[in-house]
Amino acid sequence: MEFIASVEELTKNLGLLQGISERRTTMPILSHILILASDNKINITSTDLETTMSIWVECEVKKQGSISLPARKMFEILREIEDDKVKIGDIGNNWVEISTRNSTFKIAGLSSEEFPQRPEMASDSLSIINSTVFDDMINKTIFAVSQDELRRNLAGIYFEKVGESRIRLVATDGHRLSMVESEVDNEIVVEKGVVIPRKGVSELRKIIKLSEEVAMGFGKNAFYAKSGNVVLVSRLIDADFPDYKQVTPESSSFNISIGRRGLLSALRRVSLFSSEKTRSIKLKIDSGVMVLSSISPEVGEAEESLEIDFEGGPLELGFNSTYFIEAIEVIEEDNIRLGLTDELSPATISAVGNDNYISVIMPMRI
Repeated sequence: MEFIASVEELTKNLGLLQGISERRTTMPILSHILILASDNKINITSTDLETTMSIWVECEVKKQGSISLPARKMFEILREIEDDKVKIGDIGNNWVEISTRNSTFKIAGLSSEEFPQRPEMASDSLSIINSTVFDDMINKTIFAVSQDELRRNLAGIYFEKVGESRIRLVATDGHRLSMVESEVDNEIVVEKGVVIPRKGVSELRKIIKLSEEVAMGFGKNAFYAKSGNVVLVSRLIDADFPDYKQVTPESSSFNISIGRRGLLSALRRVSLFSSEKTRSIKLKIDSGVMVLSSISPEVGEAEESLEIDFEGGPLELGFNSTYFIEAIEVIEEDNIRLGLTDELSPATISAVGNDNYISVIMPMRI
């Protein structure tokens, strides 16, 4: 195997693969990338057995062949090369020489035969989705994915079709839930709701920024995506997502309209004095005013008042400030709506004039 390629293109594409390669693994091959050289292009693949990414890079192939090379080390070397072009060639016994006009590096690899078999993409069932729209939907849900590895059914984003050309994404960690839906240009082919793991979604966010549209599809147990010169295949989570509709209030006793920017700024300031462990804050609501407060024995206390469009009360509730901040940060509209019922019922956060996104937050006892 031998080829000459652009240093900039190789570095950029190897950077996309770094999040997939396993650096600490009992299988050394999973810390490697597979390089296949043929027909004036190379295919570079990285996998952790759950998520696989393949990238095609145009180059001048002098000799066809394949080898597996350490992903991180290759990226580090190429990132430091100042020349425009680099030549990479097999020199025997799974060693490769990387050379430029003034530099030569020799690096040990592994046989390409050790690399796991790459999954095939079911290209006949892919649908085209606007990249900006889908990235925004992911942004509005991924923060609510559970970090608890034992709750596997919550460790990803639930994807379902709610109309011929309308999709919904839902994520929850058991304490909060975020849901968004949107119209898309083409019909989505998926038989039922599926759970895409957090890592698969994170890698998807990288590649959908490469082009204006992303081709997406679903197999029996895998999710597929193609954007530009990159193909991503991620195994789906084989577990039932909870019935999110049961915890999404159909209505609230009190609906409060408030400016997004003012509330977000106040939450950030007051949360500086909340407990590091619970991040709890108190919301005290009365006619025309909302008072945010927090107390930490180690730090001190804070209180801030905001004018609100609300007649009623009084109402006093406790919430995790981080949950509130993350739910509000992803809203673009100037005004938000808080749906509240009592101190034991979940709160809802949505944009005034836009019902496509809603966040549900369970209360805390303070």
